[in-house]
Amino acid sequence: MQIDFYTKIVLSLIAAALWGLLLVSFLEPENVSATSKVVDVNIVEINNRPVQDSIDVNIKKISGLPLIKKSLPVDFSNW
Repeated sequence: MQIDFYTKIVLSLIAAALWGLLLVSFLEPENVSATSKVVDVNIVEINNRPVQDSIDVNIKKISGLPLIKKSLPVDFSNW
């Protein structure tokens, strides 16, 4: 009978710990923040091929919708 009691206690502690881990994520959400910092990206290679002068970019969809315009507005005012 003592083994049965010990097993119930251990399983109850494991269940309580799992519930605690679940509830912590709801009670104390993690702090998140966005940044407006510009990140400089330099692409050196794609699929193990070095990038020479320029990269051909063909955009067919934006936000799941087909691109109808021939050009996209680009804002270089912060440069």
